[in-house]
Amino acid sequence: MVSRVTGPPTPLTIGIDAGPLLGHGGISGYVGPLVRALLALDPGSRYRLVLRRGWLGHPDAGALGRLAPVIRVGIPDRILAFWWDRLGWTLPVARDVWHRLDLFLATCLVAPRLPQGRVVSIVYDLIPMRLPALFPDRNRFREAVERVVRRSAALIAISRRTREDLIELLGVDPGRVHVIYPGRGEAFRPVPAAEAAAVAGRYGIRGRYILYVGALGPHKNVATLLVAYQRARLEGGLGVRLVVAGSPRWGAHVLALLETLRVRDEVTLTGPVPAADLPAMYAGADCFVFPSRYEGFGLPVLEAMACGTPVITSDRGALPEVGGEAAIVVDPEDPAALAAAMCRVAGDADLRARLAAAGLAQSARFSWTQSAADLLDLFRAVAGERRDRG
Repeated sequence: MVSRVTGPPTPLTIGIDAGPLLGHGGISGYVGPLVRALLALDPGSRYRLVLRRGWLGHPDAGALGRLAPVIRVGIPDRILAFWWDRLGWTLPVARDVWHRLDLFLATCLVAPRLPQGRVVSIVYDLIPMRLPALFPDRNRFREAVERVVRRSAALIAISRRTREDLIELLGVDPGRVHVIYPGRGEAFRPVPAAEAAAVAGRYGIRGRYILYVGALGPHKNVATLLVAYQRARLEGGLGVRLVVAGSPRWGAHVLALLETLRVRDEVTLTGPVPAADLPAMYAGADCFVFPSRYEGFGLPVLEAMACGTPVITSDRGALPEVGGEAAIVVDPEDPAALAAAMCRVAGDADLRARLAAAGLAQSARFSWTQSAADLLDLFRAVAGERRDRG
């Protein structure tokens, strides 16, 4: 965390790569709430939301102007990259805009060259570098991160784990990397049992269930969850359903495995669940299981805890950092350990109550208001350093 700047703040002019404000989940789950909290906290600065070509056609693009003035960049990213990487040119937008920027917040691993302002970039994780066998495009990813590191005056990591990865894997100066955690979404809170049951019923879920929320890609490790669940049912006496909520994209191997299971009929695939239904889905579960092989943070763990749901998660990446003492952590490559944890939590109401209370306390430590305050302090420190150097 950067030290707070004392004295009256100097108004800043700050550009933000605003495409993620239009999305849901993924990096949008971090950038959207953080930027909105920042704009509410700092009305004195001049913010400009930059929309690159890929976002201009989004149906909600026009609504961003209610937050701050929008700059539309219609040039394709590949041409921007050529200008920045090969020619060393700055962003090709009117000089009266870009020459007035003190700072630019890069949110998508795309850091521009600026004529005089400084770039602050967010790095969410280095998963392709930690799990290279799962990511064929890992070299391209590494090149993108290295480029962002070179162009940035400061880097934001969304967890201590990501900060340590930047230092260890890329040799980044520790003084350049600042941890700014995600916050707890206000929508995620305990939900009355009747409401939770009604929402679950709309997805064909009756009775008790264990929940997973997320993608089905290889590093999410849902295949191991399925194997562990079958073991818990057949060998451990587990008597509750498994609900897998998320997009099946990148999950062909998971879907194929599911069809081979003896307990196939006890597993519900909901597909993507709308944000409005997620708190009730979390709250109605006996426990939430998130066995990812690696995460830069792991927002679903925080969301589940905020809803009062016991959490079982992986001992890898930032997940122990997020869960703290409130989560049960297991080796994600050990189906037997995962099965035993599910049986233990589902079979012990007192344990569930203790984990739920601990999770509520742990989740309360994460606040978007605090995150925005930390980001504003970083902006002022970086801008102040630039001005001091002339």
